[in-house]
Amino acid sequence: MEPSGVFSFSAARRTLIAALVASVAACQSPAATTGPGSPAPTTGGPSAPAATAEPSENPPGLFHVVGSAPVIARTTFPDRNAVLPGAVTTAADGTYHAWVIAFAAAPGTQEVHYLTSDDGVAWTEVGDASLEGLSEGFGNPGAMPTSVLEEAEGWTMYLVGTLASEQQGWDIWRATAPGPGGPWTRSDEPVLRRGAAGSWDAGGLDFPTVYPTATGYTMLYSGIEAPTTTGGAIGRATSEDGIAWTRGDGPVLEPGLCGGFDTRAVHQPRVLATAENLVMAYAGYAEPADSRAVVGYADSLDDGETWGCEWPWPGLDTTGLPDGFVHTIAAFQRGDRVALLVEWLSGDGTDVWLADLGLSAP
Repeated sequence: MEPSGVFSFSAARRTLIAALVASVAACQSPAATTGPGSPAPTTGGPSAPAATAEPSENPPGLFHVVGSAPVIARTTFPDRNAVLPGAVTTAADGTYHAWVIAFAAAPGTQEVHYLTSDDGVAWTEVGDASLEGLSEGFGNPGAMPTSVLEEAEGWTMYLVGTLASEQQGWDIWRATAPGPGGPWTRSDEPVLRRGAAGSWDAGGLDFPTVYPTATGYTMLYSGIEAPTTTGGAIGRATSEDGIAWTRGDGPVLEPGLCGGFDTRAVHQPRVLATAENLVMAYAGYAEPADSRAVVGYADSLDDGETWGCEWPWPGLDTTGLPDGFVHTIAAFQRGDRVALLVEWLSGDGTDVWLADLGLSAP
């Protein structure tokens, strides 16, 4: 089962990125070439905010914001003040599909919404009552879809959730539907549970990305140790059918891959299979424990077993964005480019912006 709709990235772009890295490094002081300084604090992710600090000298990011306004504003959903881009995928016909989670200020199970787009900029909600059932039996905040696949026999979704009886520690679940608009039927049990006590992912699993391979499926997910929630790494699991999964012996991507901005934790593995390799946008967190998320960028040539840093600086160019910071990201193929939906926290809530991978020199 080979990935469909793949696009060429690796050879030419890795060469160009390597040249840009060398060019930027040559223009910076020796201290600056080792990676950026600590980014500013964040809510969400592994920890809550504290004092603000700016990164040291860095080139503009690889991902550049498209347009001057969010593509999915919080005002799209009445009585909600935050929008998280859960899962986004490009269908075989070229249309874009997104499942986003709308949060209210008050705690409680939140709303999952399904949207479509022809260009990744203008999004239209499509009603799907079955999405509410994904959260049945879960505690707050309910189901959070993070990966959706279009397959020959229908559509498959992977999501995270915590059983109401367990209170904390997310596991990974699976749902299927005849089409992207549902109706969705969720598995009775998780397809991947958090690790055993004392393991690196015993505290909970989060943000799985699943992609097809020649022998079945591969999943990348973030995990945390228990009881701490300030660290985190990225693990890998494989499956022949997408239902029964075998996890690896340990993390495949650990903090410190790309430098100063990801030395404490790496989360949110957003993976795309290209014609030649895998690429991953991820959220990196620096020391101290209250740092804000920064977008990292990595690639793999061996189906996600080992990863290399593509860009040793924060990957998102924040030019044009209001004062704020990254909360979550989702990656998808937009034409011949890697694109991100970025949840940007500004003021008292979040909106979703679009950013494309650009390759102009800094």
